[in-house]
Amino acid sequence: MPDSISLNRRTVVKGMGVLPLAAALGNSGLVRAQNRTKVIVIGAGLSGLNAALLLEEQGVDVQVLEGRQRVGGRVLSHRDLPGNPESGGTSFGAGYARLMDACKKFKVGTIDVTPIVPFFNERELILDGTAIPKDQWATHPRNPFPAAFRQSTPWSYLNPLIGKNNPLKSADAWLDPANAKHDVSLHQWLSSLGVSEEIIDLCWNTNPNFGTTAHDVSAMMVLFGATFAMMQAQLGGKTFGYTAVGGNQAIPEAMATGLKKPVRFGSNVVGIRSTSSGTEVQCADGTVYKADFVISSLPMAVLRRVRLDPLPTGAKGLAINTLASQPVNMLHLAIKKPFWQDDGRSPNIFSNGLAGMVVAERKGKTPQDITSLTIWVRGRNATWMDTLESKDAIAMIMDDFYRVRPAAKGKVEPKVYHSWFRDQFSAGDWAVWAPGQVTAFASEVGKPLGRIHFCGEHTAVSNRGMEGAMESGERAAFEVLGLV
Repeated sequence: MPDSISLNRRTVVKGMGVLPLAAALGNSGLVRAQNRTKVIVIGAGLSGLNAALLLEEQGVDVQVLEGRQRVGGRVLSHRDLPGNPESGGTSFGAGYARLMDACKKFKVGTIDVTPIVPFFNERELILDGTAIPKDQWATHPRNPFPAAFRQSTPWSYLNPLIGKNNPLKSADAWLDPANAKHDVSLHQWLSSLGVSEEIIDLCWNTNPNFGTTAHDVSAMMVLFGATFAMMQAQLGGKTFGYTAVGGNQAIPEAMATGLKKPVRFGSNVVGIRSTSSGTEVQCADGTVYKADFVISSLPMAVLRRVRLDPLPTGAKGLAINTLASQPVNMLHLAIKKPFWQDDGRSPNIFSNGLAGMVVAERKGKTPQDITSLTIWVRGRNATWMDTLESKDAIAMIMDDFYRVRPAAKGKVEPKVYHSWFRDQFSAGDWAVWAPGQVTAFASEVGKPLGRIHFCGEHTAVSNRGMEGAMESGERAAFEVLGLV
């Protein structure tokens, strides 16, 4: 669904009352409103909450079920650390129209984080435990870049190359069959551009944004993300320019307060049944909910553990059973003393070790103030850490961190460790489309199964991240209302 259509439909839903909208829908819409259509929404993340709120605005009787004891899903802020660092949904752009609307409607303040962006680009490059100073990188034997690009950093080299060769003219073009030839591995796509194995390994396989290596992610997924970022920059001038006052989790928390019925926490859904006349949702504690429709925001990696009736087949079944989510682990550190002032090096790190990417969180009174550190463990390293007990994983990550930054010993303290893969209600973070999957079932992943409708970032068409979640919830609500 292109953005223009989505926004027009959103305007209709938000700008008209129940009766005018029902009249616009004809008799069937009016009957639904009068009969107080019942809908169960599974998941109190951004997508589920947005769907629930839009339906309630039109007189629909909605109950949101959430397995956790909190709202937000993969938006998680840690209020026990200065600056409320995020383990999910780190920032959002001015072009996130739906999310910005929610902030305005529910009076959630926003913080412009643009001033701190330059600080994130200053990183300590560490390969195989050895730091490589910035002024030595251009002539360093580990530098694999062509002569004209020797000054490029590993974390930035691929971005202009992908942008220059990106065939997608709009964010939703990743679903256009005409672009199916790009639904190959990122490794294959980059190789076709003449990018060497050494560069791919250094620039992508080290701390990958999608997948564990360039072999297991579709180039189409990466191109979609790049197009979305470009369009966000055009819309608002800032791709990722804001966080919410009190942490981004404040947004879904505020949205939840707007519901007519409170979210029912601890509702671990284990079965969903759809018949010609209605639906049933069964929870692990034996509770059964009945409704006219169900909207599920569960990631596919979680949904595949739920009993579905009817059993999904074809492309829909393939999507549910195979679409993966990104392995990523976050370790948040409290700062006892600014060790980077002692060794004269940047607190930010990009390395091929366990402490792969270290980010200095700058959420104090000035951009220079560092409030905490976040270690991002991605790709194969995250998968490895997920085989260990949390305490053992933390110990190994910190050992690696201290090995490359000995000045930090005794000056930081690990406070929060979160594995999205081991989170039973997420089973990973953002969706990762493998080679061939976009062509195989991307157009089917969000389509209903009987009276069961689907939302979540993985079903978004034109947006990524938090805005993608909001878009998908909007589309699911429109489906139930009969607008799609």
